[in-house]
Amino acid sequence: MIVVALASCSGSNSKKILVMGSGNVQINKNTNTVTLEPGNTHTEQEFDLQGDKLIATTPAGSSDFNVSETGLYILNLKTDTIVGSYQHTGTDEASQRITQEDLRKRIDSLQELVACRNVTKEKRNFCIPPNQLAKLTSNSNAQVIGPYKKIPRSFEAGKEHEIYKFYTSKEMQEIIEKLKPMVK
Repeated sequence: MIVVALASCSGSNSKKILVMGSGNVQINKNTNTVTLEPGNTHTEQEFDLQGDKLIATTPAGSSDFNVSETGLYILNLKTDTIVGSYQHTGTDEASQRITQEDLRKRIDSLQELVACRNVTKEKRNFCIPPNQLAKLTSNSNAQVIGPYKKIPRSFEAGKEHEIYKFYTSKEMQEIIEKLKPMVK
C-alpha cells in the first residue's frame, strides 16, 4: 500500500513539459532535448523532464531553459504566440446570464490577453511567445487543452478541475471578431 501511495504522489512532484509545435516534435528524454522539424500540423507532446535543463532545437536555433521547480510547463515551438488561462470547470455556471457589459469586459480582457497585457500569475492567464517556456502551475497533474480543441463537457459537476485552455493568437482574434457583433 505504501508503494501505491508513493507512486500516486510522484506525478505531482514532477517537472512535466507540454511541447506545442507546428510540425514534427522529437523528444530525447536522455538528453532533455526537444527538436522541431517544421510543418503545418499542430503537435502536442508531453514528457517528464529529468534534471533541471531543457534544450529546444528549431530551425531558428537552439535555446536552453532552466527548469528548477516542479510543476506543469508549456514549451511553445509554434511560430505564433499562444494565449490561455485557467478555466472554471465543474462549477454550476451554465445557467449564468451574461449581460452586454459582461460581454464587453470579456472582449476587452481577451484583447488584452492577445496583446500580452495584464498577464499575471494571480489571474492565471498566459501569453507565451514562440520559443519560450512558461510555468503554468506547481500541480503537474493539471490538464491543458491546446489550440483547436474544445473543453470536454464530461468533467464531473460540482468538482472543480485544474484546467488551462490555450489558443493561438490567430484563433483568439477570430473568436474576438465573432463576439464583437454581439455587443450593442
